[in-house]
This record gives sequence, structure tokens and C-alpha cells, in this order.
Amino acid sequence: MRRADPAKTNSIPKDTRAAVVNLLRERNGKARFMTELYAALAKREVHAAEIDSVLAELEVRGEVMLRDHFCADPHLAGVDLRVITVVEAEHGDDPQLAAIRRIDETWNQWLNEYLANHRCG
Repeated sequence: MRRADPAKTNSIPKDTRAAVVNLLRERNGKARFMTELYAALAKREVHAAEIDSVLAELEVRGEVMLRDHFCADPHLAGVDLRVITVVEAEHGDDPQLAAIRRIDETWNQWLNEYLANHRCG
């Protein structure tokens, strides 16, 4: 019986962790909706449960910030409106404050576009 290669067994979470962090950094510091992160990682055949596990670890370490949002539109009931970003200082700012700003910018831009184009009828 052949044993699993320890390097391969231990590299899966590290690869997922690196993929998550790289995806969050590649948008020039802009935050992402969780649905975008899931979709991008699904293309790399990374499962949602694995992503959630890595995100929980990164969040506890203070490396990412995840904020949930709400919109009273009934068409958005049950939609994942969480926004995530890496926690990094921008131009000497406090890292957490910078992360909150990035998340708020992404959310506000999306919400403005959504409200400008969506009509409940």
C-alpha cells in the first residue's frame, strides 16, 4: 500500500490560503463580494467548505476582514452580500480602518449601481 506524500497532503490548505490571499490582493486593493471569491476559486476546483475553513483561520489571525451587508429589497432575500478584503495598511493608515474603507467603497458602489438600475415592480 502506497502512503500519501506528506508534502502534498500538507500543501492543500497552504495552496488554498495562498489562492485566497492572492485573489484578494489582485484587484488593486479593492474588496470583493464573497460570491466573486467563491466563483473564482471554484474555477480552480477549490470547494466552498475548504474556502470557508481557510477564511475562518485568516479572519482569526486578522489577515482578512469580512463584513455582512443587508438590503431590504425582496429580490435579494437569501443572497450572500458579504464583502471581504485583506487587512493591510494603505498609505500609513490603520490596517483595520483601511480594510473597512475598502469594504465600504465596494459595497457603496455596488449598492448605488443596483439601486440605480433595479426596479421592484
